[in-house]
Amino acid sequence: MSKINTKESTTIASVIEAVQSGSVNIDDLCVYAEEDVDDISLELICYLDEYPTVSGDIEVFSDFVVSNNLELVYYGQQFKDVVINVLSQKKSASLEEVLSALNYYLENDDFLEVN
Repeated sequence: MSKINTKESTTIASVIEAVQSGSVNIDDLCVYAEEDVDDISLELICYLDEYPTVSGDIEVFSDFVVSNNLELVYYGQQFKDVVINVLSQKKSASLEEVLSALNYYLENDDFLEVN
């Protein structure tokens, strides 16, 4: 698995694999995409970049995020928590199962029980 760099395009599938393998520390990063998405797909092109800062009640995004009109998809710590939760339930979870759990969390703010 190759290393994922910030501010470079990748796919959600690659980010999942990187988190699973431990080759990326996503705790201090967020996942962004070029469009606002309700359901993410494995093929979704995304970018890793820093968390927004908070000024008053307003999130202030990095110059990279703003200049590329990117939308926040996931906070890195939440993304990692969902992946870890799935793997703790099913060590051999497929990418599709992790993706289902990520989408479930986006919609329900809760973890999916994996069979």
